[in-house]
Amino acid sequence: MKKNSKFNKIIIHFVGIGGIGMSGIAELMLDLGYNIQGSDINLNENIQRLKKKGIKFFKGHDKKNIKNITAVVFSSAIKKNNPELIECKRLSIPLVSRADMLSELMKTKRSIAVAGSHGKTTTTSLVGSILDYAKFDPTIVNGGIINSYSKNNRFGLGEWMVVEADESDGTFLRLPHEINIITNLDLEHLDYYKNKDNLIKAFKNFINNLPFYGYSILCTDNNNLKRLSKEIKTRNIITYSKNQKTSDVKITSIKKNKKSTEFFLFINKNIIDGIGGKYKFKINLLGEHNILNATGAIIASLLAKVSIQKIQQSLLNFEGVKRRFSYLGNIQKAAIYDDYAHHPSEIKASYEIAKHLAEKKIIVIFQPHRYSRTKYLLNDFINILQKIDYLYIMDIYPAGEKPIKGVNSKNLVNKIKNKNKNTFYLSNRDNLQHKLKPYFKKNNIIIFMGAGSITYYAENLIKNNNAKKH
Repeated sequence: MKKNSKFNKIIIHFVGIGGIGMSGIAELMLDLGYNIQGSDINLNENIQRLKKKGIKFFKGHDKKNIKNITAVVFSSAIKKNNPELIECKRLSIPLVSRADMLSELMKTKRSIAVAGSHGKTTTTSLVGSILDYAKFDPTIVNGGIINSYSKNNRFGLGEWMVVEADESDGTFLRLPHEINIITNLDLEHLDYYKNKDNLIKAFKNFINNLPFYGYSILCTDNNNLKRLSKEIKTRNIITYSKNQKTSDVKITSIKKNKKSTEFFLFINKNIIDGIGGKYKFKINLLGEHNILNATGAIIASLLAKVSIQKIQQSLLNFEGVKRRFSYLGNIQKAAIYDDYAHHPSEIKASYEIAKHLAEKKIIVIFQPHRYSRTKYLLNDFINILQKIDYLYIMDIYPAGEKPIKGVNSKNLVNKIKNKNKNTFYLSNRDNLQHKLKPYFKKNNIIIFMGAGSITYYAENLIKNNNAKKH
């Protein structure tokens, strides 16, 4: 996968280049030597990073953007009536999905794929960081900004590639790899899978797609993965858990500090060559979910032949991922955080961290993501959100979905308000500064949660108040 000057003559256009997954692949292919350009509706941080590297950007989708192009890459978010896709078909220009382009890149490497309903991005970052620290020079394609790189990808000349495998549209089944980690398996993306059985079947196929010499690393604290670990007999499976005595790798003796977590792993003999016994690790992340993420990453790294000592040292230096309970600064005495949590399980995990850190009250500004998710998981959302001291709910971020009758933030607020009177509807036009001002004076924790545009509200609040980091 060395940079090749002959690729300069190959011009690849990315439709929707600003997406987190698309931007990573575009940048990686630029580093390989391809001539890259792309289009998107709006300019964002990802595109600004690409423009600085010399990638040509077109604002808006227009058939005029398709000139002298070798091939076009598109994501599943792009509609079939997109004018650039229509023009490609008219001119018989090859169309390649994001997943298929990623698959082509993975074929040249030994690959580790990280899947699961939650924790994929952090776990991918952990595996990549460990291999990088161990001088394996890995290639990384991630679904979030890795803080130590300030981007979501890394171009490497080593034999290993680490990728986040996105199950949202089923395309993770196209990715060739020899090791996978599945962090958990919850009800998610039912807009695509329609029901639980289809979702579980997809993950079962993901494991069975491994070559005979491959390994699947499963967290059996999750009941769905525990079931799959027992059902699948034709692939090598390594299980890990905090609560299951029968797992191959067991997490014990967890010690939580304000900025880090210590834990031990007991690894059964004859599971990983040359490894067996009890090992101590410390990581600069909070939350038991991140101990599970780290454990999956440790097992994958051991299978790739990274030493225990290198893994231990790497975890001490891990800087985390953007928007995973990221501390933005203080406004007066209140600490402001930005978090990607948009599923009830993720909100619960972030709330547990907040409780561990909180000196006073926890205030959450939550932007629901997708009408379908809000509908299918309504009771789960109510159960966790009602626990928050002061809750403000913004309008649902549609992410391309059409509204569903009766599914809206006002109704969600009313249902939660029956259990927690400190729950409020927050219009996108409301004065956020005015609403939050009463909470700035004390040592409260204020968290912006969601996968849509809410991060920009957090950033603007910080800018307007010239917040300071401590």
